[in-house]
Amino acid sequence: MKYKRGMISPFTLFAMLFVSRVLVIFGVCSTNFAGVYAPDMLISLGIGLAIALALCVPIVFAANKKKELIKPKWLSVIYGVYFLYLGAITVGRFSFFASMEMNVKSQALFHALLIILAGAYAAWLGIEPISRFGSFIFAVTIIGIVCIVAFGIKDFSILNLFPFSKNNTVEIMENALDFAGETGEIILLAVLAPKVNGKINKAFFSAIILSFAVCGILFIYSSGVLGDVADIAAFPFYDLSQLSRLGNARLDSVYTAFWIFAVFLKCALFLYCASECFGFKKKGTSCAVSAIGLFTIVFVLSKLEFYLHSQILAIVIPFIVFGFIIPSISLLFTKKSKGEILIEKL
Repeated sequence: MKYKRGMISPFTLFAMLFVSRVLVIFGVCSTNFAGVYAPDMLISLGIGLAIALALCVPIVFAANKKKELIKPKWLSVIYGVYFLYLGAITVGRFSFFASMEMNVKSQALFHALLIILAGAYAAWLGIEPISRFGSFIFAVTIIGIVCIVAFGIKDFSILNLFPFSKNNTVEIMENALDFAGETGEIILLAVLAPKVNGKINKAFFSAIILSFAVCGILFIYSSGVLGDVADIAAFPFYDLSQLSRLGNARLDSVYTAFWIFAVFLKCALFLYCASECFGFKKKGTSCAVSAIGLFTIVFVLSKLEFYLHSQILAIVIPFIVFGFIIPSISLLFTKKSKGEILIEKL
């Protein structure tokens, strides 16, 4: 595979999507779930994965056929705003965590501003630097997760996994929809696919499936270690990292470090894709507008106390609309170019 300027490899696509999806589990708050925090989250994850894979069919099909799903300018702008909304949820969650757990005297919006400024600079540099950083963060994330699990396994008790199912069918399905809706990285493929120097299917599906598998392992592990405490913990996975020790040293700093890196990567990725959708003549203008828009959305969501409540409707419905309905309609009504017609006749 020859190097092409402004393009990324299938592996870096895999790394960026994997880290972005696994990041969701880092900042999960127990109040965001339906029912209680229990091992049956594994069932919800499995159903959520099936739903996510089904909903991504139009975008993956379009990417393989080199079709542009968000070609009209007005639709492209709408998608750009949606990407900023998804980025705001990611940045806002971490900022909320930072102000609650890391430094109670700090302001959440201050943390958000720092991340957005750094992400805007990365987006201005382009997709190549972002993808190279994504490969690095992929390795850091894997090492961090392995360390936290390995050094905390002594506290794991299989008895904490029983009873396995504590939520009813409705609650399990609500959580499944939430897990599926949190896979907004699927929609980024509409922007990133043309920039991949190689085949995307293996990298894309591997990233989604493996990220869900890692989330499943972490859910079972946290339930086995924390037991019923996981349901009352504000941030179960952060509490889990505090129990993991290397000698006398706690590993919550390691957890926070790779979480910060992952938030920066995901923020930069959403800002880059949003700036591409807005399509200003000057790249710096697109990135600046995207950064201002992202901070504005974070500010509004924080004032609405968005991160303290269940987010299922605010995440799932937009995901279905932008990830499945609009791409499906676009595929149905996209006119074939003369080149496509000529190829079909050959």
